[in-house]
Amino acid sequence: MVAARAADRAVAADSAGIQGAFSPIDCADTIATQHSPGTVRTPCGPCSSLRSLAYNRGRPLPPVAHSRRPRIQDKANMKKLLLTAVALSVLGALLLPRLLPQQTGSESAQRSAPAVRTQRLEPQAFESRLVFNGTLLAEQSLTIHSELTGKVAAIHFRDGQDVAAGELLLEIEDDELQAELRSISEQLDFATTNAERLQNLFTRGSVTANERDDAVSQRDVLRAEAARLQARLDKSRIRAPFDGTLGLRHVSLGELIEANTPITTLHSLDRLQVDFSVPERYGSRIAPGMRLALGVAGQQREFAAVVRAVDPQVELNTRTLIVRADVDNRERHLMPGNYARVEMVNRQEDALVVPSIAVLQSLDAISVFTVEDGKAVRHEVETGQRTRNSIEILRGLEAGAEVITSGIQNVREGQPVEVQPRGTLS
Repeated sequence: MVAARAADRAVAADSAGIQGAFSPIDCADTIATQHSPGTVRTPCGPCSSLRSLAYNRGRPLPPVAHSRRPRIQDKANMKKLLLTAVALSVLGALLLPRLLPQQTGSESAQRSAPAVRTQRLEPQAFESRLVFNGTLLAEQSLTIHSELTGKVAAIHFRDGQDVAAGELLLEIEDDELQAELRSISEQLDFATTNAERLQNLFTRGSVTANERDDAVSQRDVLRAEAARLQARLDKSRIRAPFDGTLGLRHVSLGELIEANTPITTLHSLDRLQVDFSVPERYGSRIAPGMRLALGVAGQQREFAAVVRAVDPQVELNTRTLIVRADVDNRERHLMPGNYARVEMVNRQEDALVVPSIAVLQSLDAISVFTVEDGKAVRHEVETGQRTRNSIEILRGLEAGAEVITSGIQNVREGQPVEVQPRGTLS
């Protein structure tokens, strides 16, 4: 009995210990949960606390539930960390300017005003080359045709031969024409004699005026027919219309050709002409007698050309003027049809010229910066001729302007600038 009571007291003590172990205290397990008595309990895995281990020796675990207090505490800790980081950032921002070296007001102003060099815009002599594209043409050029239908009786020229004006080139058979002309000539002789006889008789009053007039009319008709046949005979003999060089022959001896059949070509090559178009704004700079330089593909040298005439009318579609110039070709270095590069030296005595580096070009406009009252001012300009290092200004700037020529990449509209003496800007 005594032993049984002692065992019951031990069980009661263990139960009291278990109740204490599951009072609201932290368990020493890996999930750091809390057990709270009196709550709705769900089965829980064995805790790793010493008391729990002591109880688990052969006894069932009391049902417990996990509390959410540890997760709430984790969120509170995160908020504390974030607040601490923000406070440190603000403190660093406040202290950093004091830790860095202080700049003086003059140094800051100097940094905001970029250093530039300028050039005063003054009228000066400016020589440029205007380049245009043109085509060389023969002074005189034509295709020789036959005006008659007939068989080629004789050919009197070779391909590429130089000929003089009036030189016989080709003959067409004219036997029928010759026979017709002989017949008409005989009739004409008789009609002429008859008209003269009747004129004498009319003078003496032996014939009427009508008889005399009929004889004269018949004579005139035969005379016209003879002239027509003689003209056809002349056309059967084809001659060169001017001095020049023949092209290739397109007919053969004995060939039956129709009227307008091309026989060959004839070109006057001693002097060529070049036609080219220029924009209308340059029309006033080109005049007859102006000398030009001519370049042709395949030729290393330049050829001289002289403006002959300028078309007085502007082409409406292209807004250009056609210019014609003469080229001496007695050495036969050039040929009709050659593509020509025409260069005109344009010299102005009072042009406004700026360095190429001073001109800024965008999709919208071409502009130049000047210095006015210590600040950069942007001007939209219209440019003219260009050389390798200079550009002509047609509109947008006046003489005397201080144009920024160096340091322009750091300049903005209305920005103060510091003008440096020449040679000091790197």
